[in-house]
Amino acid sequence: MRSLKSLAQGFLVATGLIWIFNIAVLIKGGDAWLGLLYFLILVIPVSSLTYLKLKKTNPQAARDTSAKWRYLLFSFQGVALAFWMFDIATTFYAINVTGLAIELNPLGWPVGILGAFAFYGPTLICSYVLLFKIKESISFFSAIPLTLVTLGMGTMNLVAGAQNFQVFVDTAAIATGIRYGLLALVVSVNLAVPLALKRMATQRKIF
Repeated sequence: MRSLKSLAQGFLVATGLIWIFNIAVLIKGGDAWLGLLYFLILVIPVSSLTYLKLKKTNPQAARDTSAKWRYLLFSFQGVALAFWMFDIATTFYAINVTGLAIELNPLGWPVGILGAFAFYGPTLICSYVLLFKIKESISFFSAIPLTLVTLGMGTMNLVAGAQNFQVFVDTAAIATGIRYGLLALVVSVNLAVPLALKRMATQRKIF
């Protein structure tokens, strides 16, 4: 279960960094309203996680150093998966929504996704086995180059996704008639989520 948590943490951290990059690019060269909307959407999980972190008072037991490094190394698999998902999402927009781009992969779109999955699937499984099933020093050191290769592949997906996102920056905009409605909706959610979490925490204390 901890391995899945570390994988999810790596995925979420990378997603957050990608989201911040998207905000900066939109504000600098695209529709600033979209950049503002992206920023306010980011505030929802950030404020929620911050609140939960501050409310968490139970001290965690000291974790074995070796296990800590294994979980950290496995979290980079989640980082690579986030980069891949960013590439897939932006490719879908560039090809299916705008029709302004083409798939360079000989397999075409969307079959080309299977080519990347043929890499990420086995490497994820191999990394998990090396880090958590064998539990030998040699298996840990064997997982390091595998992780580096995965990050290299993920970086290529990140670059491709950033190029595809430029299509979104150049074409996407919020219509004037719905800008303030969306803004009010996101701000309302930003206010409601922390209040809901606070109420849930209060009810737990009562019961």
